[in-house]
Amino acid sequence: MRSPTVLPPGQARSLALCASILLLSACGAAPVVDEPPPKPGFGTLVGRPIDLSRSPVLDEIARLEEARSNPHGRLVALADDSDGNVRRRAVQALGRLPWPEFGEDITRALVARMEDPACREDAAFALGMRGDPVAAGTLAAYLNDPDPALRARVVEAASRIGDPSLHATVLIALRDSDLGVRIEAALATARWSLEEAGAEDVDRALLDALRPYRIAPEASPRTRPERTARTAVEAELVWRILYALSRRKSALGRGAFLEYGGSDVPLERLFAVVGLGRIPADPEVVAAAAAALTSEDWRVAYEATVALGELKAPSALEALAAAVDHRVPHVRAGALAAISKVAAKSGNAQENPPKVGARSEKALPPIQRGLADLSPVVRNAALAAFVQIAPVEDALAMLDKLAASQDAIVRLGVARAAAHVIAPRAFELLRVLAADPSLLVATEAVRSLGAHLVGPGATGATGASGTSGEVRVVLHELLSHADNGVRAAAIEALGAAPDPSDLAFLVRAFESSTGDVSEDVAAAVLAHLGRIEAATGAQDFVRRALVDRRPAVRWAAQEVLRDAFHVELGVTQVPPDPARPRVPLAGQDYPAWTTNPMVEVKTSRGSMVFELFPAEAPKHVFNFVELAERGEYDGTLFHRVVPDFVIQGGDYRGDGNGGRPALGQALRHEFGRRKHVRGSLAMPRNSFVDSGGSQLYVTHRPTPHLDGRYTVFGELRWGGDVLDAIEVGDRILGVRLLP
Repeated sequence: MRSPTVLPPGQARSLALCASILLLSACGAAPVVDEPPPKPGFGTLVGRPIDLSRSPVLDEIARLEEARSNPHGRLVALADDSDGNVRRRAVQALGRLPWPEFGEDITRALVARMEDPACREDAAFALGMRGDPVAAGTLAAYLNDPDPALRARVVEAASRIGDPSLHATVLIALRDSDLGVRIEAALATARWSLEEAGAEDVDRALLDALRPYRIAPEASPRTRPERTARTAVEAELVWRILYALSRRKSALGRGAFLEYGGSDVPLERLFAVVGLGRIPADPEVVAAAAAALTSEDWRVAYEATVALGELKAPSALEALAAAVDHRVPHVRAGALAAISKVAAKSGNAQENPPKVGARSEKALPPIQRGLADLSPVVRNAALAAFVQIAPVEDALAMLDKLAASQDAIVRLGVARAAAHVIAPRAFELLRVLAADPSLLVATEAVRSLGAHLVGPGATGATGASGTSGEVRVVLHELLSHADNGVRAAAIEALGAAPDPSDLAFLVRAFESSTGDVSEDVAAAVLAHLGRIEAATGAQDFVRRALVDRRPAVRWAAQEVLRDAFHVELGVTQVPPDPARPRVPLAGQDYPAWTTNPMVEVKTSRGSMVFELFPAEAPKHVFNFVELAERGEYDGTLFHRVVPDFVIQGGDYRGDGNGGRPALGQALRHEFGRRKHVRGSLAMPRNSFVDSGGSQLYVTHRPTPHLDGRYTVFGELRWGGDVLDAIEVGDRILGVRLLP
């Protein structure tokens, strides 16, 4: 392998300026693609039949669920009603009463319904959502129930309860006679802490469950015989085991990752490649990840770029350079991000740590190609890679030139890239971008200031970016900014190096923030105070927030007191909020659909069609449809795209901080048994579960770690190519219900 070299400064500078010219010539708004002609069936898509029946009792349950209230045990009584539909809805509502605020009486009521055929699966799911350890014994007993559907729900619930004694019971379910139960048991292990005793035993149990479906696991990928055919359900189990092993960063899973890294089943290969990037690097692991770059499924190829970036193997540079010409922009951007990591790893060994500018000469040509790419997201990835390997002066020249672009997505790239260049000019550039007219750019610039707070030379002594005090002063000033999103970003930046001097400014931000995003600011302030627990008065201020009128703020205060200050709080019953909005009802606030409604989301890349689920998430479907009819989504950005994960948009602010629910108050969650699959349409939230707004996200692939934690209210039925094509900066043009 050729030793890494550093180009002479003059040559590097000329290349940088050349690249900047190419980049500016390519800059422009994200391309708008004409909607493709409707494919057969677009106009005839019909949702599955549903029953949105209403009655006074069902309406009452809906109102009690919205209020998170069980007055005089009313919901408990309704869970014993003679009508099975009433019992089922009451059980769902009981499961949404948080533990420990609502205690053993709710748990006992749910346990009692485990024998009720009308709602036993809902009861098991509800016990898992509440997480009351009192339910552990009951769940363990039901793992022997003859009904496999119930056993599956019980396994899922048991994995969510913080009782390690249940883990051994769940592992036994990996050998259950029913594949569906084994699937849930595999997913369960991905939820457990890697720090718990017996972590390797869990990995071994997963590998034992995988063994019947493996072919010559000891053989190398080149000599392994063709695998035998598996049923569709068996394939579903295999990828979930690989998913769990990858989430667990299992070194024991190396053999399985190598084997399935060449699978012809996309999800098997995808999660195997993810796993390769999470275990120690060796030549065979690197070669398997590099081979996945040529997968026909762009998601697999993208995960290969991520894995190679984590493995930081110089031998992967050539394969990554070729991936910069991949047909899919997500993969090209991922390859450039990986190149920057690999080049830094393979920099001049004489420099410890390598100086800014140390790089492999192999890295620059693909970065130059990326700088001229038609996709602004790829260009931004190339910019971030360039500033990490170029001499500081060349990096700054590039940033200065691109900061003047009229394209907000280009300026967004500058704001992100400037976090990698710890120098006074980059610091000043970020101060200017913090006032950018695009809130997406401004908030990103403020967050990037956090890197200058802790970067080389920014630790208190004068250095590359001046002093940490200078950066901190700017962030303290931004805590009084007129925009709450900017304030929240400043708090996040200060989190890179919490200091007692932040206290007074944080308190002022907490007390003066009003309107949209103010709850996020308040919660972020409390979390930051937990990081500077030694500051005089920090704990007292957090305690006062326990009686804040905003439930999300009260919840944040409880979390900080428990986790940061180690204060054991008694259970506080919070009275129902009389200001909660009315509950939207079928046939009154929205149609009494007899089939799931279909909705078209028209974007600058084309149209996607989703089936909505009003019987499962009525409040979220109403909120989405109501906002769509008002035109609230028209013209909004996709402000966040994480390839092979989600696209996210619908924020009127455009920076990911905004959320205007149709009825004015944050949405209560409607977590349900539906899983996240490719094309799931769901509601983002902050750390407080009842904080839904107007944003939405759509998944590129199954994401089991989101199941039971976010509300899924729709699923993609048409337009997968559009989903895959969307990049940051693309827009929602309109949303309409289909006839």
